[in-house]
Amino acid sequence: MTATNISATRIPPLSGADAEFFSAARLRAARLQPYLASAVFSLVPVAQPGYGTFGVDRWWRVYLDMDRAREWGIAATAAVILHEAHHVVRDHHARADRISVEAHHAHLWNLAGDAAINDDLLEDGLALPSPVLPKHLGLQTGLLEETYFRHLLEQEEQDQAQKSCGSGSGGTPLESEIDQEPDSTDPAGPQGIDQVEAQAIRRAVAHDVVAAQGTGQNVSPGLVLWAQDLLNPQVPWQSLLRSALGSSARAITSKPQPDWARPDRRSDSRPEFPRPGSRHLRPQVAVVIDTSYSMSRPLLNAAVTEINALLQRFGVSELIVVVCDAAATPPQRVRRIGELALSGGGGTDLRVGIAAAAECRPSPQIIVVLTDGFTPWPQEAPARTKLIAIIIGDHAPLPEGTGITSLRIKEPR
Repeated sequence: MTATNISATRIPPLSGADAEFFSAARLRAARLQPYLASAVFSLVPVAQPGYGTFGVDRWWRVYLDMDRAREWGIAATAAVILHEAHHVVRDHHARADRISVEAHHAHLWNLAGDAAINDDLLEDGLALPSPVLPKHLGLQTGLLEETYFRHLLEQEEQDQAQKSCGSGSGGTPLESEIDQEPDSTDPAGPQGIDQVEAQAIRRAVAHDVVAAQGTGQNVSPGLVLWAQDLLNPQVPWQSLLRSALGSSARAITSKPQPDWARPDRRSDSRPEFPRPGSRHLRPQVAVVIDTSYSMSRPLLNAAVTEINALLQRFGVSELIVVVCDAAATPPQRVRRIGELALSGGGGTDLRVGIAAAAECRPSPQIIVVLTDGFTPWPQEAPARTKLIAIIIGDHAPLPEGTGITSLRIKEPR
């Protein structure tokens, strides 16, 4: 594709025939999924001859090869417009940033987004031209984009790369994307949707999706889940972690222990009956970290940092860390997160990591496990130990067992 220089002036309108065709396709798209009408009519069309498909940037500018659109026809073009609207509504660009998608893997993230969107659109009977579907990638339907992406990384599906849908999909920017952020105060400046307006549109679409589902309309489950999460966000996982770990730590520190090295001050009145003083224990904590290849490293790093900061409030100056995939490494005693050495990348059996942590001396009273959950679990926590399982991701079941507390860190949508 030959790059086209587009100045930072107002985007020229589509020509008469192109504008008529695009308007007809956009109207059909809004009728096919009326709950997405706010997003569909917010897209700013930009002519892109020779591109071969449609794409969208982070500012909701949709780049159009109208010659290809006429080959598709009105129905298929409407489906492609909906596909691009889904990319920006689902905030694929920001989600790629949140999970630290590297530039050389942007095409895999684009594929993951395409598969998640097209899975829903085909379920609605839309006539997408040559869609990328989960089955084409050897994956099951109904999963999150982040999950598809991790599987693609594992499979190294480099041969599946397609034309990028643009930076709005989280993929590689188009060669001729307009690089300027829209400025609502400058009518002559580049058009588009800024972040504040984009979030308002997303919320409007989410309300329309929930309302459509409530009236019995056929709305894809993935879109309903997205809308519910946007309108009713989960309690931040940091708060859940503080609650689970903090309550366990407080239960230990709140129980005074007898200490003969500190005689009771009141024993002076009865020297014939010596009494021990008391002291509050600092909790001994071990952390088992799943380093199998399927783990989400950005969330893993965030969780370790949060645990370290929380335990310092309870006077824990040193963590015992066991790194584990299918085998456990020797325990590390870590005072600063920068000292932590992670290794692994194989299969997963965290039972060996939990057992290794329990054998440390002094014995830990709390063992925290960080994992995506795809591991066998012990039937009960080690003796005299509280086991807290933190499951990163949406798909593995929570463990059940005596003495095991579990919570889930959901991946960003």
